[in-house]
Amino acid sequence: MADGKQETPHAQFQIQDVIYMAIVGPLMLAAAFEWVLWLAAFLYCLIKVYVKADHWSIKVLAVVMIVLFTSFRLAFLPVMIVTLPLPLGISQYIPANIATVFQWFAFWAFSVLLIGPWLFCVYGLVTNHLGKNKRIKQVLDDRTAPKTVVVMPVYKEDPETLIKAVDSVVDSDYPASCVHIFLSWDGDTIDESYLRVIHHLGIPISLRSYPQSIDVVYKGVRITVSRFKHGGKRNCQKQTFKLIDRVYMDYLKLHDDLFVLFIDSDCILDQYCLQNFMYDMELKPGSPHNMLAMTGIITSTTTKNSLITILQDMEYIHGQLFERSVESGCGAVTCLPGALTILRFSAFRKMAKYYFADKAEQCDDLFDYGKCHLGEDRWLTHLFMIGAKKPYQIQMCTGAFCKTEAVQTFKSLMKQRRRWFLGFITNEACMLTDVRLWARYPLLCIVRFMQNTIRTTALLFFIIAIALITTSKKVDDLPVGFIGVSVGLNYLLMFYFGLQLKRFKTWLYPLMFVVNPFFNWLYMVYGIFTAGQRTWGGPRADAAAADTHTTPAQAVEKARAQGDELNVDVDTFRAGTVRRRSVPVRPSVKVEGRFAPAEHMADGGYVQTQQHTPGTIQTDGPLPQIPRIHYPGHFHYSSDSLVSGCSDCGSHTVSLPHHVETLMSEEDHRKLYYAHRAAGLSESADHELPKVVIHKSPRHLLVDHEGSGLLMAVRPVSWHYMKGFMLRDCRLGYPLVDPGQWDSMHAAMEVGYARL
Repeated sequence: MADGKQETPHAQFQIQDVIYMAIVGPLMLAAAFEWVLWLAAFLYCLIKVYVKADHWSIKVLAVVMIVLFTSFRLAFLPVMIVTLPLPLGISQYIPANIATVFQWFAFWAFSVLLIGPWLFCVYGLVTNHLGKNKRIKQVLDDRTAPKTVVVMPVYKEDPETLIKAVDSVVDSDYPASCVHIFLSWDGDTIDESYLRVIHHLGIPISLRSYPQSIDVVYKGVRITVSRFKHGGKRNCQKQTFKLIDRVYMDYLKLHDDLFVLFIDSDCILDQYCLQNFMYDMELKPGSPHNMLAMTGIITSTTTKNSLITILQDMEYIHGQLFERSVESGCGAVTCLPGALTILRFSAFRKMAKYYFADKAEQCDDLFDYGKCHLGEDRWLTHLFMIGAKKPYQIQMCTGAFCKTEAVQTFKSLMKQRRRWFLGFITNEACMLTDVRLWARYPLLCIVRFMQNTIRTTALLFFIIAIALITTSKKVDDLPVGFIGVSVGLNYLLMFYFGLQLKRFKTWLYPLMFVVNPFFNWLYMVYGIFTAGQRTWGGPRADAAAADTHTTPAQAVEKARAQGDELNVDVDTFRAGTVRRRSVPVRPSVKVEGRFAPAEHMADGGYVQTQQHTPGTIQTDGPLPQIPRIHYPGHFHYSSDSLVSGCSDCGSHTVSLPHHVETLMSEEDHRKLYYAHRAAGLSESADHELPKVVIHKSPRHLLVDHEGSGLLMAVRPVSWHYMKGFMLRDCRLGYPLVDPGQWDSMHAAMEVGYARL
């Protein structure tokens, strides 16, 4: 006899469910694998930080981060399961009320984590104008424009690409007399590439010898071309910094408007990049003049479009305009890329010792190597964030743009992203365990931590898209609100970015939203599983190693020259008998508050730290209080450039540059003179030549510029032509003569030319 109860029939797998699971099953396994792998990798880095910690606060924060990160990741696991579009044969075993709770939790949790940063981004766009338009309405001249030094390291760069990069700086809408380019070769060999570039700049290739540094004026802009012993990009920047510090040492005693812009040799600056940088750094009305560092917006360019290049273009726009805008709104950007970063020089020179410190020989393992070398931009930004005294001093300029060549091949893209991923994850663990960052940038740290907890969940959208395409699930069965918030808000921004920047490829963002998770999965899995392999697939025996004849830094450069910075054997770095202590997991307490502008003294000068500078320049007497003076366009150096000392003053590892005309033969001089005459530079009606009088000292001249009546004693340094006669170009000397004496001296001593 039947008991009257009927069992609820279980849903059976249909043929379409079997096909659907055959397609989606591997993707679900990949998503689960990615979830576990990211959890394990980040916990590994946090444990490494705990082990290497040199302060109790680091250990405490590392433990807290481990507990919180694991808890949040585990909390999202059931959310991921109920969010997946599973067949009815599987989903029937999940209680409906529990599934509803988890789905609503997922919707609101992800909405908050997405809408919060989205609102920060919108706020940044409202308060800061986005676009390539000039922000400074008045015309800048050398009285109103801050001095900008552009540092461009060069290593095996194509000459045509390098010339385009130089021309993009020279042709900027910025006073030429306020731009000084330091074109520095990482390698002291004179090859065809070097000769082609200097020939384009106007340096004769028939010189008997080529000094370490040569000065030349190209389209009105002073360019210092230098060759340093090969030691890597950082070493090249370090030697260039020493040179800049010598050239502008006296100028910095009177001004705090010198800025240094680091760019790569393949970057093309936008016309208003320098001007808009200066607007945000110094010239914005009401500015407190305490901005220390900024990065701009780097976009990709390519001669041939492909899926890879289009995805990179959208990634660059989204990653910088969205993620960095959020970070700026929270207090500071966490990465100042070497491809486009500007710094206030007076503050930077206080940090130079720590910025340029070679960490290679202090690396104990791959974690240290990833943090200090693969992710050096993030590590150095961490240094600046601790060195700054206040938040909002390290920001992003939404009006400074430059272009860089996109990676063309999938293999190169994988190697690039592996390097970025390993540098990111190691530095992220170090930043989140630095209590000083939590105290100064609490909102930024919270946003970074929460974004890390939901990382690697984007592959779910790829699965949802397949469910819709295969019609296995109806729209009503899927978390439409969840998808709408995620895609809709981001697409609104990308649509606006494309409209504002005239980059309409960003309107393909839905394609990136669906496809990019798959690429990110490949980047992470490949990066983690090949981190210890050192090479793309070659044997470990090929890895660069340190030994009695090779320093760790040289081993790093050897790997970089081979095209793979992970192709090193870090274990050999600590084999030496004499070795410094291991690299710290966070910047030293010595840098706290050090990254700050120069102090303004009551007499109008500026206090410049004398610590860790490359030396002082010998002069004939005390430096007078010299006002900013305009020099005619044909006069080759501006006032700050004149205060540069002679190339043989003192004993220094970095020599001051020789002007190109001191190295030229008589024939080259004649060619240059006639070239100037043809260009209308020697007898232009638009510029009155400076009057020259002979001082009672046979080694000095007195020069009056623009009839100002201000006599400046000048010391001969190099030869130039003036009115058809050879005249020595001069550096500022001492003392200044009373302007009241000018009339009598001018009448008695004016000469048409002088040759000393």
